[in-house]
Amino acid sequence: MLSCLIFDNLGIVALVSNLTHSYKTQLRVMAAKDITDEEKQKALMRQISKQVVYLLKLIGSILLFIAPFMLIFLLERYFSNLHSEALYSLWGILTSVIAVVFYIVVKKQYVKLLKSRKKSS
Repeated sequence: MLSCLIFDNLGIVALVSNLTHSYKTQLRVMAAKDITDEEKQKALMRQISKQVVYLLKLIGSILLFIAPFMLIFLLERYFSNLHSEALYSLWGILTSVIAVVFYIVVKKQYVKLLKSRKKSS
């Protein structure tokens, strides 16, 4: 559930969309026939700096997203009652899938409730 909250609040989907848009812009610049090579080079350098920032943010977001799982692996050394193998067993994977589905359903219901309250006031 914690990973769902982190994923939801980090804006990974928007980040990936921005990165994809940057790559598309880069391809359009390279294919453009009406601008000089110097202008292309400047435009490509601007895109590269954006892409590096987006990639670093994406890597950081992914690390934050998996942090709760990694924490269990790290804490297992100090607490013998934690069993990290439960995360990658069939029941652990099923529990994770059920938690994600539960999170999505609860979030949709919350958004519906919030919208209905705004309409009534």
